[in-house]
Amino acid sequence: MNDPPDPDPPHVPGPRPIRMKDIAEHLGLSQTTVSHVLTGKHAKFRISAATVERVWTLAQKLGYRTNAMAQAFREQKSYAISLAVEDLSNPIWAGIAVGAEREAELHGYALVVSHLAGNAGRQRRALQLVHESRVDGLIVSPVSGGDCDLIAAHKQGLPFVQIDRAVPDLDVACVRTDHAAGSVLALRHLLRHKDRSLVYIGGPLDIPTYRHRLDGFRAELTRSGVTAAAIEELKEATPEEAETRMVELLQRLRGPLAVYAANFCTTVGTLRAIRAAGLSVPDEIDVVGFDDILMADLLRYPVATVDQDVGAIGREAVRLLLEMLAGGKVAREVLLPPRLTARTSDVPRSEGRARARSAGRSPDPSRRSKSGGPGKNKDKKSL
Repeated sequence: MNDPPDPDPPHVPGPRPIRMKDIAEHLGLSQTTVSHVLTGKHAKFRISAATVERVWTLAQKLGYRTNAMAQAFREQKSYAISLAVEDLSNPIWAGIAVGAEREAELHGYALVVSHLAGNAGRQRRALQLVHESRVDGLIVSPVSGGDCDLIAAHKQGLPFVQIDRAVPDLDVACVRTDHAAGSVLALRHLLRHKDRSLVYIGGPLDIPTYRHRLDGFRAELTRSGVTAAAIEELKEATPEEAETRMVELLQRLRGPLAVYAANFCTTVGTLRAIRAAGLSVPDEIDVVGFDDILMADLLRYPVATVDQDVGAIGREAVRLLLEMLAGGKVAREVLLPPRLTARTSDVPRSEGRARARSAGRSPDPSRRSKSGGPGKNKDKKSL
């Protein structure tokens, strides 16, 4: 049986601001419990999710506002944390930021977001915010060339958590997707069709994320007893370089291909090259990308993608950081499982037609692909 809803909040006359005491009296809770919820300490004191929801719902109805300056002065905290990520225009990093902000808000913290753009100087400025106590801690995706700054910050005792990439041999928590496992999912999906030349496009390998993805791909090749026709390392993970490299591959390799494009931008460039060549997916080239592509399900021949739970990365990183700030011990590494979204048909249309002919019948024209489009289409230039 569900608990009855809380009655309408009482009218508080005059301009006096709403106090924790008002909320506690109305809900029949102790003022201490309400204080723990509104100051983000409910997890530490094991207050139930239902009670947290009741307190916050009433606080919002009454227009309760914390005196952040007074609270920060009393506890020597800013009740703000910083998130410094590579590229906020990339939906992966934006999704991490959204997840982090929602989790921080649940614990009474504000989130300050920084765009690093691969710049070690910007990473140093993000660390300086923690050093100056303008924020209580930092969640950071380490940039190339900035490892020494993070090592120095750790020695100084500055609290931070790494996401997606970890500085080698640095004993600081890191939350990331299991990239190697994602590559295993991608290769197994591509291997469902035989007699296709396997191609890997990814990099640069000075970034640990892409090393993990290539390591997983190579390990699964060995387990499966197959070889790749080409492993292409990019100097920059941009659509332009991926497109150029794919154009070269299409000139060099013949026959049906199975391509693993190991990041979001690489997938975009790969698809552009395939479209420019007038080839079709998955008939002539099967493609699996790493990271979901906005509107991938609306492409003419949608590609499969290995997807990260980016919101979970942000949420888990905030939880770890707040646990560190409370003096708790946290795991050195948290690996989150990826998932495969298989938008392409299990059998390419050309193979389906061949099987139908060998069975002495025509393909069923009413059969439709998962994207909702017809299973048969003569226009090979569309993706």
